[in-house]
Amino acid sequence: MSRAADAGFDVNRTEAVPENARVRDFDELDGAAQEYLLHVVEGASPRDPSNLSDLEEGDVIVFTDYYRVR
Repeated sequence: MSRAADAGFDVNRTEAVPENARVRDFDELDGAAQEYLLHVVEGASPRDPSNLSDLEEGDVIVFTDYYRVR
């Protein structure tokens, strides 16, 4: 599942974790990033994607599956 956000992020489930990726557990994210990821995973439109200072392009988030931020 992926959903493009107004902030320019795509979040995609991934099987492979790139060697140079920053891997973070869902619990390490701030509240805004957790809410954003929950909405993406559920297939809903993300809320307030403009306030995602905790996510960076290339991050891999561990949350039931691996999700890569692009």
